[in-house]
Amino acid sequence: MESSTSWEDDNAGLIALADARLDDQEARRNFRTELWITRDGRGILIKDMEDRHLFNAYRYSQDSLLFREMVLRLFEARLKEKNT
Repeated sequence: MESSTSWEDDNAGLIALADARLDDQEARRNFRTELWITRDGRGILIKDMEDRHLFNAYRYSQDSLLFREMVLRLFEARLKEKNT
């Protein structure tokens, strides 16, 4: 007699992966308040990084949170420019 398994049992790995992805998205939703650790060990909030530091850190690390911050700043500046 064959044992029957549920869809959840058959796809447990995929379900766990999807749950982990959602947890990661939720945790990174407020990326601007995440702490970036500098080369010399200091911590700085991503939103408080100077533009040059942000850009150089992104070039070095290719971190998607830094990229998101750069894009956000670019659009904020462009919208401010259009509204003045």
